[in-house]
Amino acid sequence: MHFRDCLFTFIKLLGIIVFAIIVYYLVNFDYHLGVSYCNYVNIPKDFSLTVMSPGFAIEICIILFVFEIAILGFIINKLKLLLQKNN
Repeated sequence: MHFRDCLFTFIKLLGIIVFAIIVYYLVNFDYHLGVSYCNYVNIPKDFSLTVMSPGFAIEICIILFVFEIAILGFIINKLKLLLQKNN
């Protein structure tokens, strides 16, 4: 392997690690936000509509995480279109 290949591999690995850290903090923040919402509205954290669904706080965490990923994808798509338009 050449130095450029090693550098590219290192940068990819660093990007994946940073992405994993960001996802961890987003999920952790969303979970604590869901728990605080449950405490504020006096909903039990394990409240579930069916036997198979996760607790209410975890459902809020999942919904917020999916919403954040959708917004991030929308922003990346718009930036990609903007960069292609400028070239």
